[in-house]
Amino acid sequence: MLLALLTGCTDFALLQSALDDFTNPLVAQAFYVGVDPLPAGLDLGENPWALGSTARVLLADASALSDLADAPVTDADVVIEYAEDVVPLNSEGAGSWAADGTDGLTWQSGAEAVLAIRRDEDSRIALTTPDSPVLTLATTHARATALELDLGDQPFDNLLVTVVRLSDGATVYDSTPVDIMEIYRLTHSSSSLTATVPGSAFTEPGTYAVGVAGLVNADPDDYEGVNLALSALTAGAMVFVPVQVAP
Repeated sequence: MLLALLTGCTDFALLQSALDDFTNPLVAQAFYVGVDPLPAGLDLGENPWALGSTARVLLADASALSDLADAPVTDADVVIEYAEDVVPLNSEGAGSWAADGTDGLTWQSGAEAVLAIRRDEDSRIALTTPDSPVLTLATTHARATALELDLGDQPFDNLLVTVVRLSDGATVYDSTPVDIMEIYRLTHSSSSLTATVPGSAFTEPGTYAVGVAGLVNADPDDYEGVNLALSALTAGAMVFVPVQVAP
């Protein structure tokens, strides 16, 4: 977009707006993941994914480009707006905000979801929430053996994977990003719809819930008031499938 403006645009106000998007110091990295209704009989126990949808937003100052993790922005109110709901995210300090199902956060495919950041000047990133991925797995899996996942040509930009051991509700594998640079790498990496869960996740016999979310990234045209090059919002719905690991 910026190249087109530089080479052919005579609207200097529009050009200035595009340049402002690239030089804006506010970096917002965020993910919003819903959880599909679980298959009958599948109980995640006290695992965090049992709480339903989850969202995390990390804000930083782009002027500290060499170390975004140590340049948090803390003076903001952050909400997610979707359908007719507005859910405030809870500040965790150090530029981090989060919410889950206990805060009233739910998921609706095909709805416009807006990450709204309220400071002296409001900022927003919007996207349309995608449908759930189609996930087909064998019902049994060999103990201590890697599990290959592939969403094929489904219309996603990336995927998120988690595995829960149902005997105790423990997460034995999780690719969910935990800091601003991990979210940045997820949202700015080459699209990949394959993943390998290592065999170390399946060392004990029993039933496991394999969860996969197909993620879509917001279009930069739907960013307002954030750094265009460094910010991102990605979202998708997590589907859980039970897999039995034999002794």
